Amino acid sequence: MTPIVGYLVLLVFGVGFTVITAVLHRMDLKRHGNEMTAERFNTAGRSVGVGLASASIVAAWTWAATIMMSSSTGYQYGISGPYWYAAGATIQILLFAIIAIHLKRKAPQAHTFLEFIAQRFDKKNHRLMLGFALMTNIIVTSMIILGGAITLNQLTGMNLYLAAFLIPLSFTIYTMIGGLKASFIADYLHTVILFIVLAVLGAAIYTKFGITPIYEGLRHLPESKQMLTMASIPGLMFGIINIVGNFGTVFVDQAYWQRAIASTDQAASKAFIYGGLAWFSIPFAVATILGVSAAGLGIDVPTPDSVAPIMASHALGTVGSILFLIMLFMAVTSAGSAELTAVTNILVTDVYRHSINPDADSETLLRVSRWITLGFGIAMGIFSILLFYLGISLGFVYMAMGIFVSSAVIPVALGLMWKRTTNEGAFYGTLLGMIGGILIWIFSAYQLTGHINVNSLGQLYPMLFGNLAVFIISGIITIGHSLTSSTEFPFESLKGKFKSFDEVTEREETA
Repeated sequence: MTPIVGYLVLLVFGVGFTVITAVLHRMDLKRHGNEMTAERFNTAGRSVGVGLASASIVAAWTWAATIMMSSSTGYQYGISGPYWYAAGATIQILLFAIIAIHLKRKAPQAHTFLEFIAQRFDKKNHRLMLGFALMTNIIVTSMIILGGAITLNQLTGMNLYLAAFLIPLSFTIYTMIGGLKASFIADYLHTVILFIVLAVLGAAIYTKFGITPIYEGLRHLPESKQMLTMASIPGLMFGIINIVGNFGTVFVDQAYWQRAIASTDQAASKAFIYGGLAWFSIPFAVATILGVSAAGLGIDVPTPDSVAPIMASHALGTVGSILFLIMLFMAVTSAGSAELTAVTNILVTDVYRHSINPDADSETLLRVSRWITLGFGIAMGIFSILLFYLGISLGFVYMAMGIFVSSAVIPVALGLMWKRTTNEGAFYGTLLGMIGGILIWIFSAYQLTGHINVNSLGQLYPMLFGNLAVFIISGIITIGHSLTSSTEFPFESLKGKFKSFDEVTEREETA
């Protein structure tokens, strides 16, 4: 395909979803009289049902990395790769159903999990968790854009840096118009399209190649013993890294808290269970269809990250490339939009309203929300270009993310569920967990290779040691300090602490 196809995909789908969002927004206003306010922009009115919320969770959790990296694990680790990728990233979504219940009970009117942290813990914890939350969103968004840009470049020859800049713009515009509700509607459409394309690719590869040639190909590979067993040691190590890293990108990512907040009380926990189970099928099927099949058929690829588009093209030619491009673009835009609304909500709630303008009315907050959405979309395009210049790959960022963000998982979860969790335990558990994990990561890379660079840090064992250290250190400090303290936090004191974004405007109208 030519670069023109890449530009057309960005233009057609970007403009298409913007028009759909604008039409739906106008219909909602005319039929139901629902004007856009800051509260609706950031919480979707807290009225989303279980079906839409489940589809949105599937879409938000389907990154470009879900398609690219899962296929890579199938190509490298054989039949265990798809399972470890899918299972290792499903458990966090299922467990988040418990978090959703506690959030709905203890802080039903909160806008962000950081707003809850500000009331539950002291100021230093709020600031620290704010840094972790933004870092999580930036890492996740950069992975989404990197995966999309790599695919556009490989399939169409589109300029890599230009693709990295234009991709975030394609979902920024419609998110600016409709806010979180627009993200939910786009997520639903994206999920439907994604499953259709996946079914077509699966049927095509089964029909064209069959099972036997793929099995025989795997059996004759030098590393066949690990490719045809679930007891693959490299697959298991990747699975552990995947589980630890993805705890951070769910429990510290406002995008998932936001879906619990936007759902009705009855839908919140069900949506995470249904969404998690539905999501499992995506990476498991993609990795098996595109990754394992490519290894069995002996498809040569420049890097494992790029196996998915190459296999799609090998199976169906130009049609396969276009279908894969559409599937990946759906994943990029839906997950990107979720991250965009998450960052907007954090900056509006926990920075602008918390520290800069506490008395801002709804109109002001809505205007600030839209400017932040636009600003973050552009900034992420520039940041992704910088990552390409530094030579940092998608696989490296994916496996290293847990080391940087997962130390906040245990303090945040226990802060919501355990009244004995202390300020100092949560703060030092989070901070020292991350520092300890980074030091062990670097030290183990040096011990194993004698060098400290992107290649040595990207090896499987240093990544494994760093990810495990983060969780262990953070857990020991947080739980250990809390057990030595006799203080208990009264969760009932949170009642009435969270105010609607529209409250100032409503008070002014009443007066």
